[in-house]
Parts: sequence; structure tokens; C-alpha cells
Amino acid sequence: MKGLTLSEGTILLKDAKYVIKDASRIETNLSIGIRGGLIFCVAESDELKREGQFDEVIDCRGQILLPGLINCHTHVHETMMRGLGHDLPFHDWCDRLVFPMAEAMEGEGDELYYNLTHLTAMEAVASGTTAFVEHSVNFAKRHSYTIARAMRDMGFRGAVAKGAEDFSVIDRGHVGPLDRELRETREFLERWGADKPDDLVQAWVGPSGGKRTVGGCTNEGLVELKKLADEFGTRYHVHLAGTEPEIENVRRDTGLPGSVAMAHELGILDERTSLAHCIWTVDEEREILLESGAQIAHCPSCNQICAIGVLPLQDLLRRGVTVGLGTDGGPQNDSFDMFRDMRQAVLLQRISLMQANAVTHSQAFRMATEAGAKMLGVENLAKIEPGYQADIVAVRADGNLFLTPMYDPLETLVYAGSGGRDVAMTMVAGRVLYRNGEFKTVDSGKVVAEVAGAAERIRDRIPL
Repeated sequence: MKGLTLSEGTILLKDAKYVIKDASRIETNLSIGIRGGLIFCVAESDELKREGQFDEVIDCRGQILLPGLINCHTHVHETMMRGLGHDLPFHDWCDRLVFPMAEAMEGEGDELYYNLTHLTAMEAVASGTTAFVEHSVNFAKRHSYTIARAMRDMGFRGAVAKGAEDFSVIDRGHVGPLDRELRETREFLERWGADKPDDLVQAWVGPSGGKRTVGGCTNEGLVELKKLADEFGTRYHVHLAGTEPEIENVRRDTGLPGSVAMAHELGILDERTSLAHCIWTVDEEREILLESGAQIAHCPSCNQICAIGVLPLQDLLRRGVTVGLGTDGGPQNDSFDMFRDMRQAVLLQRISLMQANAVTHSQAFRMATEAGAKMLGVENLAKIEPGYQADIVAVRADGNLFLTPMYDPLETLVYAGSGGRDVAMTMVAGRVLYRNGEFKTVDSGKVVAEVAGAAERIRDRIPL
């Protein structure tokens, strides 16, 4: 799929000190010409002058320009839970924090979800992320359309995978019979398909997980939801193989080696399927992932905070499996800064394998850009070259004490960068969403105040 564009004007990003075109190409002293939301030229400024006048010129001297980062897995509603529950075992964390909080949030209605989406996307763009995959699970599935609308209203790219659950060991009223879950998912796909002005925000199908997790879908539910995704020609996003107890349950109930093997038998794995976490796999399942074309959304900070395991990332990358990078939600990370998670992806592999070159900074950057574009299914995304979407981030280099000295800009950014501190500008499809601390498409003060007010009301409804 070619991503549609937003801006019809022309913009010149002028005289960047460095341009990181992709994980293996870095050039110096270049400018970028943008027309109709697409990059049409990457060259020295003198060459671009021959293209004529630009509607807007942005001075990028002393800055690094790079493709926008893509967060392959998050939960907008869990931004409300930031800073809570970090010392609870995973099941208790779900039972005592995530599900009760989500239920309490229902008293705030769609307005809270609209504001939470903007708050999450604001943090994303302020730290260099231009797209995310939102997985609207448990009660949040009722607000999938609102989340998609808020993303599109802001000009932010991504996908909303509407959750569905027809089974849960923790049911607080969000679990429905399969026919209702299918009907409501269909209604979301049809409504967004009719109302959306372009493909900036996609509507996906997103069962929470399999029956053998704390909550998700029966095997029948997983299969029927995949059929629905295929009917609409859209993508399918699901939590899978995220905890060791899940795998033990699958082995006990099916005799198969794990959740990936079970998913393969069910016929739900293909190039339009992405799997959040996918930590616990055996060799034959990793080959299944490669052959099916299914992608993994790796969430290294979540894996550590929730103590659920270490993805065999080095082995998966060596095999050629597509692995993107995600932050997961608020209480599993507390940050939507993808620079931090690139670094975590590298360091977690190195300490677990005791190898200093287990995964490199360039591999982590490719996960946060090109792999994310593949997961979104947008062909012309996540590189800086003509014909690609102008989803571009500018980072302050000159005069930035945190990034000085700078010998290799990409290596420096992955190991020393901090998105919220270092990002000067973020644009999506040629439209500037954030520049020098100012959000251009949303009232940031109002959003922060609304969410803070809702947090005070919710605090009174549940024991925190």
C-alpha cells in the first residue's frame, strides 16, 4: 500500500548537518524537498534552488534529519495507568490494576479516550515517533473509533487494532459472546472505512490474545476474526507467546510446542499478521514465523518491567524474521520514547547472551523504522529518499551537550539520544505536528488538564 498524503504545499528542510536516509546510509550537508506530503528531492541546497520557490523553508542547520520512528505496539488507554503497579506479578498486575482501571475509565466516556489519544501521540511526536499501532483491548475496544478519529484529527499516522475477547479468566463485563465481538468489529471496520478521508490511520482487527492467557479469544474466535480481517483486506494484530505459563497451557491442552505452532495450525499467520511480544518460541516455530511472513512487535521495556522473558531477537533477526519495536502501554514502560526502546532492545540482548555485538544499533534503528513500515503495510515509508512519505524528524546536534561529541550520528542517537529532550521538529506526511516545544495541531494545555482532571476522578473510584 502507498500511503496517501496530507499536505499539498512545498517545504524545504534546508541545510541539515546530517541526513540519516536509513540504517545504512548517512550523508552530510543536505536539504530535503517535499511536495504534496512526499519527498521529491534530497540534495544540496543549491541544487534544490533550481526547483523554484518553496511555500515554507525550515532552517535545519546543526540538526540531524531522520525517518520518523514507528511504535509497533501500544495501548492508549493504559497511558492513564502510568507510574502504577510496577512491583506486581503479571497476573496480579492485570487483575488489580489494568482491568479495574479500565473499567473505572468507562465513567469518563469517549472524551477521555479522545484526550488520552492526543496525550499519547503528543509524547510520541515530541520524542520523534510519527506512527503507532494502537491495540484497543478490554474496555478500550468500545472506543476504537474515537481513538482512530483522534489520531487522524491530529495528523498522526498509524493503525487501530480493535480488540475482541470471547474468553477471559478476568471478566469485568468487557467479555462478550463471539457473535457480538464479530459484529462490533465489523461495524468498526465498516464505519472507519466509510468515514476516513485517507489511509493515514488504518482500521485493523486485534483479538487480545488466545484463550490460554489472562484474557482473549477462544480458538474459534481467533479464526473467525482472522477471516473478518481477510474479508476487509486489513491486518490482524494479537498478543501471542508473551508469557511462559501461556506456553505451558498450550502444550498441556494441544500437545503442540507453543502458541505460534497453534496459531499456524489455526491458519491465522501470514504477512498481514503481527504478533505482540512472541517471546516464548522453539526453533520450529521461528521457522514458521519466517515462512508465514508474520511479524513480531518486540517490547523490550515491557518484557523487563513485567518480568515475562527475553525475546530471542538475535536468532530471529539472523533467520530473517521481521521484528519491529514497540513501547507497549503506560504501566509497562512509562514512556513512549522510542529512542529509549531502541537502546533497550540492544542492551537486553547483550546482557542475556553475554555478547557485546549480539544486536547492533543499526539493527535496532531498522526495527524502529523499516520493520515498522512493513508491519503497517506502507511501502513508501521510513526512509529518506524521493517518493517516500515525508514522515521526518529533526534532532538538535550542534550545541547539544548531551550529544557532544558526535562521531557517528546514528550510533550516538541510539545510545545517548533522548527523544523528548533532543527532538526539534516532527512532521507526518509533510505536515509539521511539533516544532521547538510547540504542538501545531492540538491544544496541548487543554489535553493535559483534561487527562489530569479525569485522573483525579478515577482515583476516587478504585483503590490505587
